[in-house]
Amino acid sequence: MSNQVHRIIGLQVAVSAVIAVACLGLFGANAAVSAFLGGAIGFSGSFAYARKIAVPQTSDPKALLRGHFIGEVLKLGLTVILFAAVFIFYKGVAAVPLLLTFMATLAVYWVALLIVF
Repeated sequence: MSNQVHRIIGLQVAVSAVIAVACLGLFGANAAVSAFLGGAIGFSGSFAYARKIAVPQTSDPKALLRGHFIGEVLKLGLTVILFAAVFIFYKGVAAVPLLLTFMATLAVYWVALLIVF
């Protein structure tokens, strides 16, 4: 993966950690864990997508587009599975911090893509 991709995912991790620490101070440990889990769902999806498209095997435009499509499907599927796992296995989840931090990682991803590319 390129340095740009590492920076984007690193920024997502950092934003998740900052929000989790803020939630810890303001709302307690449960909100902090929930917030970080939401961020982890976001940056895990980004990481999976980046790994899928990191090394293109061809310069054929159709194959490249197919690789990006598969990467996006993988990212979406992983996101759904991780959300389901959190809601099933973490009975005390605080939904608002979870969802807001997930949305923050998405915002970081899209803003970083606009700036980097």
